[in-house]
This record gives sequence, C-alpha cells and structure tokens, in this order.
Amino acid sequence: MILENFIVNMATLFGLGKFPIMPGTLGSFMGLLFHIILIQHLPVLPMTFTLITIILLAIVICDMAEKAIGEKDPSRVILDEFVAMPICFLGIKHFVPATVAMWKIWVLGFVIFRIFDILKPLGIKKSQDLSGGIGIVVDDVIAAAYTNVTTILICLTIR
Repeated sequence: MILENFIVNMATLFGLGKFPIMPGTLGSFMGLLFHIILIQHLPVLPMTFTLITIILLAIVICDMAEKAIGEKDPSRVILDEFVAMPICFLGIKHFVPATVAMWKIWVLGFVIFRIFDILKPLGIKKSQDLSGGIGIVVDDVIAAAYTNVTTILICLTIR
C-alpha cells in the first residue's frame, strides 16, 4: 500500500495532477522547468540517454499508477507530459538563430507541444490504443518529437 501510494504520487507529480483545471498543461510546464533547470545543460548524447531512461521509468510508473487508480490513462497522471517536454528541445539550441532569445523557443515549443498533445493529429491518437504505461507515455513522446521537428523547422525559416 505504501509503495502503491508512492507510485501514484510520482505519476501525479506529487498531487499536481489533481489540479482541477488543465492538469496536463501543468505537467508540461513542470517538464519545461525540469528541462530549463537540469536537462538543457547536458550535451546531446547524455541528454538523449537521460531522456530515454526517464521515459522508460515513466512507462513503468504510469503502468503501475494506472492499475492502482483503476482507470485507463487517468487525467491526473501527468508524469507523461513531464518526461516528454524535454524531448521538444533535444538538440534545438543548434538551430536557434543568435538573434532569438532561448526563452522564446521554450514558449514556442511549449505551445506547439500542448497543441499536438491536445489535438493528437498524425497518428498520435492511435498510439493511445497501446495498453498500460506504454499507451500513457508514447502519445506524449510522439507529440514531443513532432514538436521538436516543427520548432527546428520554424527556427530554420527565421535565420
């Protein structure tokens, strides 16, 4: 029971997922802060390894939380948005024009990610058919990958 509560707390970012309005956006914002404070300073290869590791952990944690809560992909589970958000910015600094402040790229990526995550175009929605933690996390990972490519393309057009 103690482990189950701890798992649910991790999956809900220690209760933030219970926020009554836009818990996924809150999880994404916390993921952006995580990226800004810790992840962005890593070189691309260690960053990639770190992101793969936390995504795999999130799949396990979200799977266990889904079982403990007793619902498929509960909205209060926001660990998936949290771990996906840094993917939006993987290697992005190499494409940002010197004339553009990085905070603008973070805001752009955040908005694009939320659009992809909410609308779920281009096969993202279909990925939710996967069961358990994989189904919870993979749609956000795909949305983040699309966000990364879209943000890079935008950066390339403003050079």
